[in-house]
Amino acid sequence: MIVKGREAIANIFGVSVKTIHEWHDQGLPIASRGSPGRSSDYDTLACIKWLVDREVGKVMNERPQDRLARVQADKIEMENAERRRVLIPADQLEPRLRAALVAARAQWEDEPARLACELPGKPIKDIEELLAVAFDDLLVKLSRWPMQHHSS
Repeated sequence: MIVKGREAIANIFGVSVKTIHEWHDQGLPIASRGSPGRSSDYDTLACIKWLVDREVGKVMNERPQDRLARVQADKIEMENAERRRVLIPADQLEPRLRAALVAARAQWEDEPARLACELPGKPIKDIEELLAVAFDDLLVKLSRWPMQHHSS
């Protein structure tokens, strides 16, 4: 797939435009180079292959002490993310998702009866609007579901 511009390729990789600029200096492939006022095009498959090859090359040339330092740094980074509550350990995620789904089910148990009372004789447009409001309400409640740390 071809994408236009550094911002588009940055979004695909989940990195900043500054990172894309740095990757350019390291050899990130450009499908067609832009000009002033015209963005460059990027072939996402070629860019993904370049990034994979680059990361594999790093690992293949890694000394044991480099690997140990990297693994230790990754561990510290994950612990910090968990402390900041931007990372949830997998064993804690499943019960939280289950609780959210149970809450959603409870929210919707009475909805069919309530909606059935409101729908008879209404035009299709009004029925669609009623259902859309009900679904939006559920999605808003789910999006606000507390995912904070609970002790087991």
